[in-house]
Amino acid sequence: MTRKFEKHEALWAKLAANPEARLPVIVRFDMPALPGAASFASPAAADEAHTKAIRAAQDRILAATFPQGALSSAAAAEKNLKRMDFSPMFGILASADEIARLATDPNVTLIQEDRLSKPSLNESLPLIQMPAMYAAGATGNGHHVAVLDTGGRRSHQFLSSRINSEACYNTTGIQGSVSQCPGGASSSTATGSGEDCTASNIYGCGHGTHVAGTVAGYNTAPASGQPTSGVARDARLISINVFSRFPANSSSPCGAIPGYTHCVLTFDTDQIRGLERVYALRNTYKIAAVNMSLGGGEVSAHCDNDARKPIIDQLKAARIATVIAAGNDGYDSAVGAPGCISSAVTVGSSTKWDFRSDFSNWGNLIDVVAPGSDIYSSYINGSANNYFSFSSGTSMASPHVAGAFAALRNAFPNATVDQIENALKSTGEGISSAGVVKPRINVNDARIVLGGGTPPPPPTGPANNHFVNRITVPLPAVGGTRTVTGSNVGGTAEGGEPIHAGKHSALNSVWWRYTPTASGPITIDTLGSNFDTVLAVYRGSSVGSLAEVASNDDADYYTIQSQVRFNATAGVEYQIAVAGYMNEAGNIRLSVHGGVAAAPANDNFVDRQNVNPPSRAGSRRTVAGSTVLATAERFEPYHAGWRNSRNSVWYRFTPQSTGRVTIDTRGSDFDTILAVYSRNSLRHLTEVASNNNTVGLGRQSRVSFRALAGRQYQIAITGYANRGGNLRLNITGGEPVRRSSALDNTAAADRVNGPSAPSQAVDGISSNAAAQSVSPSAATLPLLQQGKPFRRAGDTNDIATGLKPAPTSSVDGVKLLSTVVASNTDGVLPGGGGESVAMLAVTNAGSRAARVTAELSFVSADGVSIPVPAGLSICRTDASNGRCVGVKATSVVFDAEPDRVITFAAFASSREDVSALQSGHGVLQVRFRQGNDTIGTASLEIGGTHVIGSL
Repeated sequence: MTRKFEKHEALWAKLAANPEARLPVIVRFDMPALPGAASFASPAAADEAHTKAIRAAQDRILAATFPQGALSSAAAAEKNLKRMDFSPMFGILASADEIARLATDPNVTLIQEDRLSKPSLNESLPLIQMPAMYAAGATGNGHHVAVLDTGGRRSHQFLSSRINSEACYNTTGIQGSVSQCPGGASSSTATGSGEDCTASNIYGCGHGTHVAGTVAGYNTAPASGQPTSGVARDARLISINVFSRFPANSSSPCGAIPGYTHCVLTFDTDQIRGLERVYALRNTYKIAAVNMSLGGGEVSAHCDNDARKPIIDQLKAARIATVIAAGNDGYDSAVGAPGCISSAVTVGSSTKWDFRSDFSNWGNLIDVVAPGSDIYSSYINGSANNYFSFSSGTSMASPHVAGAFAALRNAFPNATVDQIENALKSTGEGISSAGVVKPRINVNDARIVLGGGTPPPPPTGPANNHFVNRITVPLPAVGGTRTVTGSNVGGTAEGGEPIHAGKHSALNSVWWRYTPTASGPITIDTLGSNFDTVLAVYRGSSVGSLAEVASNDDADYYTIQSQVRFNATAGVEYQIAVAGYMNEAGNIRLSVHGGVAAAPANDNFVDRQNVNPPSRAGSRRTVAGSTVLATAERFEPYHAGWRNSRNSVWYRFTPQSTGRVTIDTRGSDFDTILAVYSRNSLRHLTEVASNNNTVGLGRQSRVSFRALAGRQYQIAITGYANRGGNLRLNITGGEPVRRSSALDNTAAADRVNGPSAPSQAVDGISSNAAAQSVSPSAATLPLLQQGKPFRRAGDTNDIATGLKPAPTSSVDGVKLLSTVVASNTDGVLPGGGGESVAMLAVTNAGSRAARVTAELSFVSADGVSIPVPAGLSICRTDASNGRCVGVKATSVVFDAEPDRVITFAAFASSREDVSALQSGHGVLQVRFRQGNDTIGTASLEIGGTHVIGSL
C-alpha cells in the first residue's frame, strides 16, 4: 500500500505525531477513457463529457471510503473537498484512517500531500528586443495571459484596461488559512474575484499586481520615470487569485515576519483549480500562456509525478504554455516546484547586464532566462492607483517570458508551445553560471526564426554600438565630474539614426545615456579623446524619434574634440552619441558635469542631525527631513534586518531624563524603516530597537524603549526597498526633569538637600537644583554667560537664542562646554558633616570621544596655584538623581563622549573650608584637562557673585 503514497514516511510521520489530526491530501486516479473531441457536437459538449467522467470517478472513490451521506454539502465543506473538473484527482482533508482506506481502493493510484507555495521595466524591454517586436506588429493583440498569483489591482492605471476575466480559489480552516475570495467563499468567478490584497500588514500583497503589469500593463499617460507598458503591451489578462491568508507567527506556515501580522500562501489544489479555470476558458479567449510566479523547495530532477502536471499537459496540448518561476534560493543545480515539471517553461533571472541574478536558482532544469533584477512595474500602496515600484526575483523574470509568448502567438497563431519555446532557446543570449549556460530571451530573433528567417548576426562593434545598447553614465558627485571611457572602433550607424551635428560623414557612433537628478546647466565633453569627435545629445526613447538638445563638432578653433552645454530637466533621460568626424575612430573620454542633486545633509553617520528632547512632559518633538538620494556607508548595519533598504539618514538624540522614549515616523510619505542604536561609532553600533511597519501606522514605523539620561542615541531612517520621500521624525519622552533632580531627596547619603527653586534651562539641560545655604545671608545667584544672565523664553523654560555656552579651545576634536546647573552655588549635605556643595555639568561639543580629567585647584588672587585646602573634593554624579558615582576625591577621570552631558558636585567638608574660600584669598576651580592641556575651567566662589569661570 505504501507505493500509493508520495514520500509516505514523511506523510505518516505527520499523522503519527497527532493521531487525531487531519491532513490535506490530493487523491489521484487514472484518467477515464473518453471519445475524441471530434466526436462531440461542440468543444463545450466535449468539456461537459470530460467533467462528467471525472466526477463519476471521484464519486466512486468517495462512496467506497466514506459512509453514505457523509459527503453532503456541509460535510464536503467541512472536509475541504475540492473536486477537479479536468484533472483525474480531488483534494480532501482526511484523517490517518481515512487516508489508509483511500489507499486500499484499487481505483486510487497516488496520494500526495497538498503542499503550500509562496509568491516567489523600462530597461528590460529593449534588452529582450520588444521595441523591434512592436515595430513588427507583434504586441500580443487579441491574446490573453492568465496570471495565477495574489490577484491584480484592476483599478491601477497600468491595469485598468487589461483585466478581462477574474477568478479566485482559496482555502479556509487549514493551518489557520482564511479565504480571500469574495464573501470568504472557496471559489468565485464574479467580478472582483481576482482583486489583489492591499493590507499593509499582509506580507505578499501587491505581488500579483507587479507581475500582471510586467506581463501586459499599459500606461495611457505615463508620468516622468513611469513605465509605458509591460512586455505584451496590447494583450489582455485573466487574473486568478490562488493565495489564501495565513497568520504570521512562529507556529504558522508563514513563520514570524517582522512588521507583518499575516502572509499569503497557496495550496497545490488551489493552483490546480486555477489552471483548470484557464483550461475551461480556452474556447472563450485566445490564451497564449499562464504565469505562475510561485513555488518552493529544492528539486534537482524533473518532478513529473507532481499533481499539477496533468492539467499543465492539457493546457500545453491546447497551445497554452505554463510559465513558472525557477525560485529565488540561489541553488546552482535545482529549482522549486512546480518549476521542476518537464512540460512547464521554467524561467531563471538575469540582470540587465546579462549576468545571472545572484538570487536566481540555476541548473539544467532552467529552460530560458529573462530579466528579473530591479524590474519597475505597478504595485500596491494604500488606495493609490498610480504607484510603481522596483522588485527583483524570478517572479519578475517569468512574466517577461509569459508576455513574450503572447507577442509571438500574436505573430504566429498556430505555433505550438514547443515551437515557440525552442525559438526562444535557440536565439537567446547565453548566460553562463555554475558550469551551465542558459539563454536569455531575444524575442524578435525568435520571431524571425519562427518565420523561417535567420536573425541578424550579433554586432561585432563596441557594446554600445546600437542605440538600444547605450551605456548609462553614472551620476558624478555633487559639484564634480563623471568621466567614462570607450571606443567607436567598429561602430556603425543604424537605420533611422539622426545626422549628428549636421555631419553626414560621422556615421560610426556609439551611445550613452545620462539622467540628471537636478535641473540646471550640464556640460558634456569629449576632451581627452584621441581623435576628432562629433558629439550630440538628444531626448527620446527610440533611435528613430530623437529630438536634438545640443550638438558640437569642435569645442573651439584649436580643439578637435567636442563640448556642449544645455539646461537639463531632472528625471529626463538624455541620449548621448559620440562619432568621428569623417568616420575617424579611436578611444573616447566622455565627461559629464552637473545635474546632480545633493544628498541629504545627514546622509552620513558623522553628519547626523541633533534632535532636542521635547520641552516638557507630554509634549512631542518633531523634525522633518528626506531620504531622497540618501545612501548607505561602509560598515552601516542592515536596519531592522532588511538588506534591501540602504538609503538611510541619521539623527542623534540625548534624553535629559531616564524613562520611556517613543520614536515614530508618522506623517512620512513613504514606507519607512526605523532603527535606534547606542554607541558613537558606525562600525560598533549596538541596536536598541528597530521596526519596519507598525499596526495603526500603515507603512510607517515606531519603536519604544527605556532611555538613560545623558546617553546619546543614534537614529537611522531608511525606506523599505530603498523607497525615498519626505519623512517626519516624532519623539516623546526624555524631556527635562521638572523636579529637583539633585537636591530633593533627603534620604540619600551623598545627595544634596534644599528647597526647590525656579527651573533653569542651560543648552537644553534643565534642573530645579537649589540648595540650603550655610549662611542665611548667602544670595541666590543667576547663571552667567559672558557676563549676561540666562533668561527664560516663555513658559517652556527654554534659553533665549544666542545665549548658549561658547566652546573653549579645541584639543584633538574636544570642545568642552562647562555650565553650573545649580541656581545657587552652596548648600549643606544632609546626614551630618555640614558639607557645602556646588553642582556643575560639562558637555563635549567636539566630534570625537576623549578621556578627560576633572580636578580641583585653588588659585590665589594673583593667579598662582596654591595647595587645595583640606576637606575639598569632587565626584561625578548620576544626572538623573544627583547621587555620586564613585568616591569623592580631588580629581576624577571620565570619558567625554560627544554631546553627552556629564554632571559633577564639588564639596567642602567643614565650615572652616568654606570660610577660607570666602576670605577672598583664593578661588576654587574645577579644571578639565586632556593630557596636560587644559580644555576648560569652572570657578566656584561659594558665597560670591561669579559662578562660571573661563569657558
